[in-house]
Amino acid sequence: MKLYQNVMFGLRYKQWTYLEAFAYFLKGVTRELNIAPSVFLKYYENISSKAFKKKWLMKNNDESYFDFKGAKIPNISDNPQIFTELRSVFEDTFMFPCLFKDNYNKSVVEFMDQRMGEGPYGYTDGSFDVTVKQNDVVIDAGAWIGDFSAYAVSKGAIAYAFEPVEGTFQLLHQTIELNNGEIYPVQIGLADRECEINISVNGCYFGNSIFIERENSIKEKISITTLDKFVKENNIEKVDFIKADIEGAERDMLRGATNVLKTFAPKLAICTYHLPDDPEVLEKIILEANPDYKVVHLRHKLFAAVVK
Repeated sequence: MKLYQNVMFGLRYKQWTYLEAFAYFLKGVTRELNIAPSVFLKYYENISSKAFKKKWLMKNNDESYFDFKGAKIPNISDNPQIFTELRSVFEDTFMFPCLFKDNYNKSVVEFMDQRMGEGPYGYTDGSFDVTVKQNDVVIDAGAWIGDFSAYAVSKGAIAYAFEPVEGTFQLLHQTIELNNGEIYPVQIGLADRECEINISVNGCYFGNSIFIERENSIKEKISITTLDKFVKENNIEKVDFIKADIEGAERDMLRGATNVLKTFAPKLAICTYHLPDDPEVLEKIILEANPDYKVVHLRHKLFAAVVK
């Protein structure tokens, strides 16, 4: 029954093709019956990858790139690991603008959140509005290859993309070159202090963490700083939105942003699934910095805003 529901959900809400749905169904059935599950998993991945590229990969003369309603990402499909992560990230960053016309209404988000990997980076409920607006100054903490920053500038915002890992940072530059708008790349991690520290880096440059050790990861030395210090040193006059997915370092990032939270009261979309006590700890830090915040929790993210 759940397999059937997932297939129908994919067809209705994720705009799967019938072939994608059929491949997904075969993958599920063969896994349950243990009949060559790896073969049918590979078949599904192949069908799904082709469908994704057909929908979103654009070719312009000798150049090819993914175009998600104006947010452009370099064609990384020749790297299977990064391409797999992009397809996963699509749900969090691009599904709502591409398939739901940026409708982050509470009822839609809460319904979809139960059926998505991590959930979107937007949420609205009346005057409580955590979405990117034109002319917003956006802090993209854990920018990866710049997916959320590309989305932000497609909405007319300005983005500071914090990505400390060298390999990912190079891909971020490619994203910046594709997009019209102001994306400022910052090869620094955000935390509660200023220093150099080792980070665990995996092969697809996704899920890199200073807190969480992952199998087969390597160490890379990076620089970290506080958001308060960065904003002051760069004379940034306002901060309107903070998105953070930094693999367990969200609490340190918030501790290093207490003045920003107090002074500018930016909208917050923060991942809360990396450490077991993230929901409680992150909300406490936010409210201690600025008691005027209202905080809403979903399965894997919190949204916070000061309702005026």
